[in-house]
Amino acid sequence: MELIPDWAPNIHPMIVHFPIALIVGALGADLLSLILRRWEWLRPATVALYIVGGASAVFTYFTGTWAADSVSIAAEAQSLLTEHSNLAWWTMWFFGVYALVRLGAHVWSRTRGVRALQGLLLLVALGGSYLLYETGDHGAEMVYRYGVGVQMPESKQASFEPGLTVGESGWQWQPQSDTAWTRQMQWLEGTPDAMKARLDTLDDGSVALALTPQSPVTFAMPDTLGAAQVTAELNQDQFDGTVSLLHHVQDAENYDFLAISDRAVQQGRVSGGEETVMDEAAVDQNGWVTVRAVGDGTHFRGYLGSELVTHPHGEAADPGMVGLRLEGTGTVQLRRLTAEAL
Repeated sequence: MELIPDWAPNIHPMIVHFPIALIVGALGADLLSLILRRWEWLRPATVALYIVGGASAVFTYFTGTWAADSVSIAAEAQSLLTEHSNLAWWTMWFFGVYALVRLGAHVWSRTRGVRALQGLLLLVALGGSYLLYETGDHGAEMVYRYGVGVQMPESKQASFEPGLTVGESGWQWQPQSDTAWTRQMQWLEGTPDAMKARLDTLDDGSVALALTPQSPVTFAMPDTLGAAQVTAELNQDQFDGTVSLLHHVQDAENYDFLAISDRAVQQGRVSGGEETVMDEAAVDQNGWVTVRAVGDGTHFRGYLGSELVTHPHGEAADPGMVGLRLEGTGTVQLRRLTAEAL
């Protein structure tokens, strides 16, 4: 018998209510044992509930990190996921440590029956319950507002307007010219002359921009975004090299990237011209693929299609531009590129 049924995307939604129920139950038992001192059995039962609740909070946190790696997250829910993850981390540590404190206070005979200490520790637990509430609230919003783990987000490809459109929440680019777009971009490495460009009409009637770099080129849209998601739909079958989605770009020597080749995906940062790879994964991709890179505070994520392939953490970057870097030989076909503020 499988642990996870076919209808469940992962085990997290099946166990997430256990720490909530156990810790809330422990709080209620703690209050009763403080008032009804003659029920001596209630005090060790309360400690047992805190211990099991703290342990379940730790286990639930890690199932949540695995769950985030197994579901597709819409751009508008990425910041909520980051907040939920941070709150869950603090909740795990708080109740994990608190359970050990309550166990120690109960085991040590000098503190076991001290009513004032029990009352003080109850107040501390009540304060920590706010973390539990906020974590649950953010998780519920992800499910019921954005459908995370319930339904796949709808494709936005067909809703894009032709050409380059810049708005308050980012920009959208569906190439319609082989040269006009070059004037909209800020060229950080190389120039338009260092790259041959043409428009290809695909079998389905759509248009793709075919880019053939003569040397490494880097360009970005001069539109500053904070937390951002960049999405590209591209084909590298005729390209031997690396295509990098860039975000939080300051200049040619300072940016975050998700680099894709036909064999690997790497996510990292270039700072002062020095490259640091924070996470990488082996892949075997060909044909048209949708690639996404997310930079949201200290959380970074890389997707191929709906699959999360990299998920490093690091220092939050300053707001910056979004763009592309091409290094290699051959031709890359690009059907769309978008940047969304989170």
